[in-house]
Amino acid sequence: MGLTAACALSLSLAAAWPGGDACAQAGATRLDMQSEPLEVRRIPFAQLDASLPADARLALFAIADRPGLYVLHAPSLGEQGAMFSRVVALFERRDMPHDHIVTMAAIAAHARRFGADPAGLTAGNNFSSVELAHFFDVARQQRLELTAGERTLQRVVVQSGLIAERDGGWQARSTHDFLITIPGLGPAPGGETIDVPVRAAILSHELGHWQYFSNDAYAHACRTFWWHELSYGERAELTRQLEGMGYDPSDRIVIDETQAYLLHTPARYMPLVDVPGPGGVNIALVRGKLQKAVSEASR
Repeated sequence: MGLTAACALSLSLAAAWPGGDACAQAGATRLDMQSEPLEVRRIPFAQLDASLPADARLALFAIADRPGLYVLHAPSLGEQGAMFSRVVALFERRDMPHDHIVTMAAIAAHARRFGADPAGLTAGNNFSSVELAHFFDVARQQRLELTAGERTLQRVVVQSGLIAERDGGWQARSTHDFLITIPGLGPAPGGETIDVPVRAAILSHELGHWQYFSNDAYAHACRTFWWHELSYGERAELTRQLEGMGYDPSDRIVIDETQAYLLHTPARYMPLVDVPGPGGVNIALVRGKLQKAVSEASR
């Protein structure tokens, strides 16, 4: 069946931790075997949807008319998770340390708190090249053995020129580079399925994060709206809901996720819900006000 509205964009990253399911373990093995250089296809943004693979293929796109934007298509949700689960944990997750990389067993224990599937973190990803370089630099400092998926991710971002080794550490080529990732079509852990509409919803959500990252006026409008247009109760309720999905409740994460869900996620897959009362939130009302705020900022 298709992903449900409540978990479509916060559901699963199956990673190859000890005791993980056979599909995730096999996916990680396939990733570890993919040592050949990955071609970076330069395409205009308008051709992105039509260029996405229909099969289980690792593919990387540089969007020619969106300088700095890269889109990584993972062969499957499980293989995407094998690459990114600890990156997500380091930067985005609630109750996870942000100063060091944890074990895969800790990732599994954390994920079980937020869903039936032991791999539940996210269905798509977005990270700046600075963050990716930082992850691998922290791993180096910890003398951490990378997983098969992480080794594949490292090869991809090095071969594409997003990060490089300089002066004994990993550094981003440019502070303007940004990588979003989406999973390939097919079954997902927990009996769900990534079909074309679900993948399109994930892509739209992640592109919303790119807009927030790359458009200063848009991001400023979102932050101003959060602090000056929403009531304390609305901010608290939106933060509570996002924290319940496993997100870190810091302003850096919550404001970005709020705009990505409200303005870039199809209604069918919206996990944010109305809560009546003076301390609650009306999602449609907040969405309309935020849309107006960012539209005015872009004039």
